[in-house]
Amino acid sequence: MPRRRLAQNVFDAALERLTALYQDGHRLVVSFSAGKDSGVCLEMALMAARATNRLPVDVVMRDEEIMVPGTFEYAERTACRKEVRFRWLVAHQPIVNVFDRVSPYFWTFDPLLDPEDWVRQPPAFAETIEDLCIERMTLPSRFPPPEGKRLYAVLGLRTQESRNRLMGLFSSGSHITKPNPYGVSSVRPIYDWTDGDVWKAIHDNGWDYNQAYDVLHRLGVDRNRLRIAPPTLNAAGLDTLGMAARAWPQWFERVAKRLPGVRTAALFGKRAVQPSRRLGESWEACFKRECLEEAPAEWIKERARRAMESRLSSHAHHSTSPFPEAAPCPNCQGSLRSWKDLALHLYNGDPFSLKADNLPYVEPEFFRKGAGTWGGKPNF
Repeated sequence: MPRRRLAQNVFDAALERLTALYQDGHRLVVSFSAGKDSGVCLEMALMAARATNRLPVDVVMRDEEIMVPGTFEYAERTACRKEVRFRWLVAHQPIVNVFDRVSPYFWTFDPLLDPEDWVRQPPAFAETIEDLCIERMTLPSRFPPPEGKRLYAVLGLRTQESRNRLMGLFSSGSHITKPNPYGVSSVRPIYDWTDGDVWKAIHDNGWDYNQAYDVLHRLGVDRNRLRIAPPTLNAAGLDTLGMAARAWPQWFERVAKRLPGVRTAALFGKRAVQPSRRLGESWEACFKRECLEEAPAEWIKERARRAMESRLSSHAHHSTSPFPEAAPCPNCQGSLRSWKDLALHLYNGDPFSLKADNLPYVEPEFFRKGAGTWGGKPNF
């Protein structure tokens, strides 16, 4: 999609967006992840707050326990800055571990484990909260706005990173979203920045940032692919995980001990999270063997069966030809349009319904009683 050039540069535009909200007397809270985008948002908020005499800047972060070294060190340096009012939250929330086929969640700073088995300890000043939902980091009860004013969460979301983010920005009609159920709107001041804009701002202004980016870049990660996130969220983290094993071997050993499947994934890459099709075996036979007959958990078998029956029934409504082996059926809807698709995406049961979108999530409650759900009643 072509970019429309504006009369001002993106740096000045972002600063103007934040300054206007501070001038109007609203309360802004920067959602901090210790990544480059949220770090730039914080620096821009500090500039806007200084210009409007609104220091210190409120910052909130939810501790994910497992991030590459350098991340929480940067967060602690940020928390110590005198112009920052930092809230470091520990929620013991479930996080996805795509490398564990049987049980695809782990719990941050798991209360059921000996703290010595955690990858690291949270800082002494961290606050424990009950809220699992990430939207509840920034709440009016935690950050009360001035009377008659509003509370805004400042996010480092950029549309360059995802077409869905771009569409979401268009649908909201502005860089400011409508209030969520808790009455908090999100502000996306750098939504129109590129990766180059982010790194130029950091370099030109001498801003602090997460040094893990330098390590990953030296190991060969292209500047435009540098991402800092929990390394087990999706299979796209495999490359970073393998590099992290070389860059920080002691850290990797603790992570591998803490999370099943991580060591195998780092050693074998995508082969560790995909079905193995035998010589001469069809994709249909591969799916039925890997996802039904030999699946390591009953919930995987059940979801694979339901996905298969749904796809075959839907296909039969518009075609008398057999369900295709590998080339997707052009008339089938959704992502599962061949036996190959079924095998690849149901190998791990697709617990978060990324491809089998007619199936409900497999909730954290299913794997641990009392862990809660993402979308209502516990389901399967």
